[in-house]
Amino acid sequence: MANSKPEYLEKLATEYLPAFFAFGMKNTTDAHEAEEFAQEAAYQCVLAINRTENISNFNGFVWGVAHNTYKRWCARKKYVSLDDDKQYGIVSNIQSYEIPVETEIIKDEDKHRIHLELSRLTDLYRKTLVCFYYEEMSIAATSEKLGISVEMVKFYLQKGRKKLKEAYTMPNSNIGEKSFNPSEFSVYAVQDSPVIDVWELFKRKLPCQIALICHDSDKTINEISLETGVPAVYLEEEMELLTDAGVLINPVRGKYRTNFLILKKNALTQIREQFNKLHEIYAPAVIAAYEKYLPRLRELDIFKHDVPDSRYAWFFTDKVVKFDSVLQFSEMEWPRILSCGSRGFIFAEEASASPWTMAKSPTHLEKVSVCPCDIFVFGEIHHQIKLRNARKAQALYDVYTGQTKDSDIEIYAQLVEEGYVIKEDHRLLCNVAVHTRGAQELLDEINGELMPVLLPLCEEIRKSIGRVVKSTIPPQLKQYANSYTEIWIMYYTDTSFLETMYNKGFVTLPESDNKSPVACYIYEN
Repeated sequence: MANSKPEYLEKLATEYLPAFFAFGMKNTTDAHEAEEFAQEAAYQCVLAINRTENISNFNGFVWGVAHNTYKRWCARKKYVSLDDDKQYGIVSNIQSYEIPVETEIIKDEDKHRIHLELSRLTDLYRKTLVCFYYEEMSIAATSEKLGISVEMVKFYLQKGRKKLKEAYTMPNSNIGEKSFNPSEFSVYAVQDSPVIDVWELFKRKLPCQIALICHDSDKTINEISLETGVPAVYLEEEMELLTDAGVLINPVRGKYRTNFLILKKNALTQIREQFNKLHEIYAPAVIAAYEKYLPRLRELDIFKHDVPDSRYAWFFTDKVVKFDSVLQFSEMEWPRILSCGSRGFIFAEEASASPWTMAKSPTHLEKVSVCPCDIFVFGEIHHQIKLRNARKAQALYDVYTGQTKDSDIEIYAQLVEEGYVIKEDHRLLCNVAVHTRGAQELLDEINGELMPVLLPLCEEIRKSIGRVVKSTIPPQLKQYANSYTEIWIMYYTDTSFLETMYNKGFVTLPESDNKSPVACYIYEN
């Protein structure tokens, strides 16, 4: 009965590998050379066994492969000529069992498969195999190049070949779905000192997919390589960048874990449905309050010029209470997870960002805070960038108070061009809503009436989101589960409420030629 391939491979390792080494000791200069030849001969035999269906004479088959390997090896070392061994007095005890040239050459598909599996090996496992087999370096030279001992080179060669063989013969080592169908991914951040640009880190698909893969459990680079279809040699640099930033950690040597919370698709669907139900009930009460209090709003100094009701609708939507409390965090509830040492929440969802997602970057001045806001549905993100300059932000408030300066005339021209200031009867007028003390007093009155409607709708949502967060948050962040719950409430409260008010026709998008910054505000201290 013919032996199976696993049996042949076992026999090769136990019986023939020592014989190859013994032959090498007899015909080479030292033990390192002998082991180098033995390993290469065994490797070529493994390849030949895997590609050959029927082996009638295993002993002759193995020594035939070894003979050809030895001739190539000697030629590479410049010991002998491939044309005539006996010319140089080399006496070989390898049995002559020539196999056809076409079977000696590795088939293209075998080469491609070996290259693929080799690309998935990590770091020194891959590097030692590449140095030894592809760059044809000796064990000593490989040791010098990689900066490791000869013994470690031998270890990585042995283990690397084993890993390569296991991967090559595994039928289920297929590339994962994320290699051709990457998940949608949106990341958000709330940081007290944004030294690390989270959006820059995750602006490409690969880091996003890595974060998703490593979120629910620790993963090796090899596992990430299988799932993404990206060779380990390229992943290693990517993992280093992400761990240096602190968004990935190494809980166990050789394994990686995402260091922030990601909500997956099924959880997102449940949460969004709850907020939609809440706002469908709450929005009519908000609209009724707006209609009731609009005349009083118009009497306040929110705008210094006459604006349409739609501008007050945007102001009202932004300032009206949307959940049952103001979200605040203590020092202990802010995770200090970024490598720069700054505190911050990084949170993401396995979905495209809502077009109603807002981004705000306030500029704090002596008497006011200028808060430019960009909403994705508007298209171009520019308000935060243009009003980040403190002098420009101060000039905008100076226009509101009527205390303009001749030295800022060029800045006023920019503000007019960008829509933050308008000219009316040769006067400059601020085109940004100002949240005055009088406006705050009126809103306190309005929110006091709305809170009894809102409170009963919020309790179940908070509990539900809390359960989702606690069941999905990475273990190293468990202590921050409550504050992450509040962060998600804040995010979905704003985006879902704004979308609901738009769908009901309460807020409208400005025409493309209208530069009015409908979602930017100035807050008086």
